Amino acid sequence: MTFFVDANVIVYAATASGYRDPCLRVLEAVAAGRADGRTSPAVLEEVWYVERSGRAGRVDGLAARAYAIFTPLLPVTDEAFRLALEVRGSGLGPADRLHVGTCRSHGIDTVVSADSGLGGLRGLRRVDPLDATALDRLLSEGG
Repeated sequence: MTFFVDANVIVYAATASGYRDPCLRVLEAVAAGRADGRTSPAVLEEVWYVERSGRAGRVDGLAARAYAIFTPLLPVTDEAFRLALEVRGSGLGPADRLHVGTCRSHGIDTVVSADSGLGGLRGLRRVDPLDATALDRLLSEGG
C-alpha cells in the first residue's frame, strides 16, 4: 500500500522527541524498500526550510538525505493544486492542503503525520506515528 509521508515525520526522525523512534522506523522501512512511502517536493521544501532555519537544531543535510530516500518524488501537478483549492473547512494551511491535493491526485488515501489537522478529511486516513498498532499494520503491508 502506498502512503504519503508528511514533513514532520522526516524532521522528527532527526530530532530528540517521543516521535523520533517511530518516525525513524518509517524512514528506514521506506529506504529499505519494505514500505511504499512517498512524498513530494512541497514536503521536502518544508524540511529544507526547517533545516536551513536551525529551528530543529543541527540537522544539516536532512533534506538531501530525505530526497535520497524518497526519489522519485510525487509531482505536485496542476490537478493536485486544483484539488488542494477544493479542501474546505478543515483549518489546514496552504502547505497541508497541497499535500492533501497531491495525495488525492495520485490516488493515495493514507498519510503518515503527527499533524492531527490531517485527520478527519474525507477520503484520507491519517496514521499517527505514535499509534503503534496502526503503524505496524501500515508497514507490514509492504512496499
